[in-house]
Amino acid sequence: MPRLQQLRYLVAIADTLSFSRAAENCHVTQPTLSMQIKELEDRLDMQLVERTRARVILTPIGEAVVDRARNILAEIEDIREIVRRERADVLQGPLRIGVVQTVGAYVLSLAMPPLRKAMPDLRVTVREDRLENLPQKLSDGTHDVLLLPNALEHPDYTSARLMTEPLHLVVPADHPLAKAERVAPENLCGETILAMDRSDQLHSQIAALCREVGAIDVQDYSGTTLDTLRQMVAIGMGLALLPALYVRSDVLRESVIVARPLVSKAPVRELTMVWRKSSPRQAVYRRIADSIAASLAPWE
Repeated sequence: MPRLQQLRYLVAIADTLSFSRAAENCHVTQPTLSMQIKELEDRLDMQLVERTRARVILTPIGEAVVDRARNILAEIEDIREIVRRERADVLQGPLRIGVVQTVGAYVLSLAMPPLRKAMPDLRVTVREDRLENLPQKLSDGTHDVLLLPNALEHPDYTSARLMTEPLHLVVPADHPLAKAERVAPENLCGETILAMDRSDQLHSQIAALCREVGAIDVQDYSGTTLDTLRQMVAIGMGLALLPALYVRSDVLRESVIVARPLVSKAPVRELTMVWRKSSPRQAVYRRIADSIAASLAPWE
């Protein structure tokens, strides 16, 4: 049977596609890691990793073994958490956060300083990924919690709302709408609106607003980053509805564009923290969510 350490080495190779980087991440020498992977393959009588001079890739059976190894290692980590902690709400140890690019930096820049002060023994690591990849990585134990732009309904997850975040209208500084402190939705009639993404929950709100007021909902920029949209507004390609925390971080410092809240009907995101119901650290995650929500409250 495979040994746990061998499974950890195999997962490290899957994450890095490099024997040298995997060995470094596992704090062992490369020959040691290579020998253990070879022993694992011998035990299973199956090749798991293809090795060439140019690259390292997993075989199809290797990918299947890695998927199951992640689940096994996550369960082992949960067992260790239970044994290591006399109380489930001890605020220490690792916290692996999965985030999307449109949320992570802007939430954590506000949340991390008070979180570190309140929980100095918490070791936080953050990984950005595509929204569609994050739920599986929560399930397999790659992440402990997720920070998401909207609620995620799943029978195996628990979630906490962190903030109802409005989108603000971003316009060139010389645009007529820039003169108003707040923009009435009807004043968007005829304007070109560059959408942030195509997620169902958010874009349906933007599309509905555009239809109602007679604005033009541009469909050509799916997947465009917030920074790119900001730059497109700056060169006059249209207006954009961007999240309030991003506006605080990256728009207010600009001189060629300005951000204005809408008087009413502003699309919103429900920033949410999500974790597994099966985790023994339920109380920890709830307290972390409460701390983040308190940090974001002034911007809601």
